[in-house]
Amino acid sequence: MKRCPVCGKPIKGNLEMCPECYVERRDVFWLDDIIELVKCPRCEFFKIRGRWKGISFEDALVEAVYSSLRVIPEFKVEDVFISPLTRGEVGKYAVRLEGSLDGEFISVEKVVEVRVRREVCKRCSREAGGYYESIVQIRADGRKISEEELEVVRGIIERVIERERENQKAFISKIVERKEGIDYYFGDRNIGKKISRLIADELGGKIIESKKIHTRKDGQDVYRFTYAVRLPAYRKGDIVEENGRICVVMSQKLGKAVSIDSGETVNLRNPKLIARRDEIMESVVVSCDEFVVEVLHPITQQVVQAIKPKIDLKPGDTVFVFEHGERIYVIPKELI
Repeated sequence: MKRCPVCGKPIKGNLEMCPECYVERRDVFWLDDIIELVKCPRCEFFKIRGRWKGISFEDALVEAVYSSLRVIPEFKVEDVFISPLTRGEVGKYAVRLEGSLDGEFISVEKVVEVRVRREVCKRCSREAGGYYESIVQIRADGRKISEEELEVVRGIIERVIERERENQKAFISKIVERKEGIDYYFGDRNIGKKISRLIADELGGKIIESKKIHTRKDGQDVYRFTYAVRLPAYRKGDIVEENGRICVVMSQKLGKAVSIDSGETVNLRNPKLIARRDEIMESVVVSCDEFVVEVLHPITQQVVQAIKPKIDLKPGDTVFVFEHGERIYVIPKELI
């Protein structure tokens, strides 16, 4: 049996010495004496193996240590511990490895110096320079965009940007408010495309895509893309006419409405706007029979008649009314 030339103990593995003597005289792992972390001073992302990541200092240090670490094949590492020896993030750190060497447990440690170098990442540099590849234009046919719709738009943008936070082009270059709507400039073409689709899916409407040449790179044209999201003229609660039927819009997203007279669901294909939701006035049922309902006119306070919708009504019920042509329409409260 082979024996350790230093202490005389039997050697089980392929090392020229026993594990205890080997650790005292040889290195079983190597680390750079200086571990340098690269951090963006604007977004505080760390650059790890050429990629910018939104991780903590501790996680960045672990990745940097693992990237620098080299271990001999006979050392089977089980745990790695990184402990600060000085106050603050930068300074001296002890890196301790535990595991087995030729079947025997060992614990070895090295001291390294950790430094942080500041470097502006590509995303922050592009954002500061006003870089953009796509524009998302939000418009509404024949009306202003409501604050509720803008809240939905802002929420969609925030969620997409957050999910793409490590994308070096996932940022808003600028926001331009115009008389006819609002424009968002995005650093990434695909971000703009994705956001425009999500807005159209959530609020209804259609997307008109266009592009124009911005520059040439490596002999090829580079385009900027515009995604114009056209929201429908109607919103939930508006009154529209679809194929001769007067309806209350129930879903702006799905293009669904309910016929006031019959209560049937109507698919909106070519609707004509009759009245906005905020133009409809509240009233009270005075009396009703099978065919007619009498209500108080919300302006004159006179009793007026309207064709009764297919819903149970009784005197004292609150309803909404509006005039179209020579007819007064009664809308059940639960539809508005």
